[in-house]
Amino acid sequence: MAKTSTIVSKASIMIAATIITILMIFSTNGATEIVLATTSSNQTQNSEPVRVAAGGGNGTAPWTIYIPQSINIKAGQSVTWDNPTTVGEPHTVTFVRDNNTMADVVSPLGVSNATEFMTLPPGSNNEPILIPGTDGTNTLIAVNARTFNPVVIDSNGSANFMNPNANYTMTGTEKYVNSGWFLPQGFEQEFPGAGNTFTVTFEKPGIYPYVCILHPWMVGSVNVQ
Repeated sequence: MAKTSTIVSKASIMIAATIITILMIFSTNGATEIVLATTSSNQTQNSEPVRVAAGGGNGTAPWTIYIPQSINIKAGQSVTWDNPTTVGEPHTVTFVRDNNTMADVVSPLGVSNATEFMTLPPGSNNEPILIPGTDGTNTLIAVNARTFNPVVIDSNGSANFMNPNANYTMTGTEKYVNSGWFLPQGFEQEFPGAGNTFTVTFEKPGIYPYVCILHPWMVGSVNVQ
């Protein structure tokens, strides 16, 4: 019996040490969603870029979490995020280092009420949101370019846009760094102009929390040593 208990005890320790995810089921707006909660990942000894999954799962149960949620790296090391979901569910990696730079998903814009919009492709079932005004202008509700596109707001408050699948070196002085929307490969045309990955090289030690603007409960952090 003592030998059996020892074996069981060792097996339990091994199982506990290798578990990296915990399934949690909860209800949001009446729909059941499966989310993975992950432990941190210590990769300070690895000089290769660290990969983090943004989301995952499928159309029945898409995951809204970064895997792993927290990672430890060395200064000068890079992290690449990609989206392994099997459906076109977009995510972002957004570092908001100045709360005044937080961007909303949609952006209200004033346009002349004489402005005409053409659907693309022509004849497709889409239409812009226009709120009629009384001063010769309408309010157009559009996707905010500062959430949809990769962009950096520097320490002076200047916004600098990047191409999809951007590779950015973070100095630690930025106010806002955003990956833009990125999707699994093969789903890019669901949101034309979106990418598949985002890579950041961290130059300065510190803790860098980030969030998915599209799923604000989806958070992660990079600890640079």
